[in-house]
Amino acid sequence: MYELIICNADGEVLRRFDLGRVEAARARVIIGRADDCDVQIRSASVSRHHCVIELDDVDRWIVRDMGSTHGVLVNGTPVAQTHLRDGLRVRIGPAVLAFRAAATAQIAREIADELNGPRS
Repeated sequence: MYELIICNADGEVLRRFDLGRVEAARARVIIGRADDCDVQIRSASVSRHHCVIELDDVDRWIVRDMGSTHGVLVNGTPVAQTHLRDGLRVRIGPAVLAFRAAATAQIAREIADELNGPRS
């Protein structure tokens, strides 16, 4: 299972999603600027329905371009689709979609809690 972390171009975390809940529902996450998207990114460089995160035929997570104008970029290269892996960073418009394996994400949160003290 993965956690999706949406960041701006400066690396500031804007939103987090637990894809484990999506997986349990056999659903998908549509990202774009339209009101009916699960994740909305309000930018002219993001298509109405830009990309989707879903399970493929063998239950592996993928990010797939939905025919967007400016594409889905991995390491600056446009891709039609790519399999998720821990540490993957995908750029769509001004946003960066970062993926962390659930265990890695949990460890990172625990370390941050230790460094920052308990949350109120």
